[in-house]
Amino acid sequence: MEVASGVHRFGSRFVNWYVVEEAGRLTVVDAGLRGYWGQLEEALRSLGRKLEDVEAVVLTHAHADHVGFTQRLRSTAGAAVHVHQADAEPGLRRYPPLHLYWRPASWPMAVHAARKGLFGTPDVATVASFADGETLEVPGHPRVHHLPGHTRGSCALHLADASVVFSGDALVTYDPYTGRRGPRLLVKGVNEDNAQARASLEELARVNARVLLPGHGEPWGDGVAAAVAAARRSHRRRGRAG
Repeated sequence: MEVASGVHRFGSRFVNWYVVEEAGRLTVVDAGLRGYWGQLEEALRSLGRKLEDVEAVVLTHAHADHVGFTQRLRSTAGAAVHVHQADAEPGLRRYPPLHLYWRPASWPMAVHAARKGLFGTPDVATVASFADGETLEVPGHPRVHHLPGHTRGSCALHLADASVVFSGDALVTYDPYTGRRGPRLLVKGVNEDNAQARASLEELARVNARVLLPGHGEPWGDGVAAAVAAARRSHRRRGRAG
């Protein structure tokens, strides 16, 4: 599904990943779950492209449900892998705490992720790291906004020409652990530092983009600042509810 000029969304109702196309050259933004490899092959056929056209994988952060098929794409197509320096650890991929799945609302996500190979996500052998404020020399030329909290290296990636920002899990429109929809932070316990995740919304609100593309949930087309405002309202309501 083309969600903005040259930007295509794939995945499932639980997890998103994206393809950015520029003059026949491709960047994959996040790589979903390992079992989404077939989606990549189908996506490339639908775009009239082949694996060798994928020049880069850029990760918003290093959780396994975003690292997904990264290593297979790196080894098969020679795509360079980019991640913020704070998440560029040996092994790269990390798993969410298992206690998050005690909620019945999270069980559909747990079953889907297990079936799609979450816990067999391979390590990524070689990565290139980036820092806040960089514009990456990959198709689409995303500008990096460091948004720590969900992970230490969590980032948003801004495509100014398309008026799009990929928010990863710094702000989502669907929480797969609770089933709640609308702009929000993920439920407490998913973020490494929940207070820092809230504080990072200030930086995200400064990104001038019309379309927000999250790691989980539907695209938001009413502007980033409005998405952040809605997420803050959601957080305040949750706080009043205890």
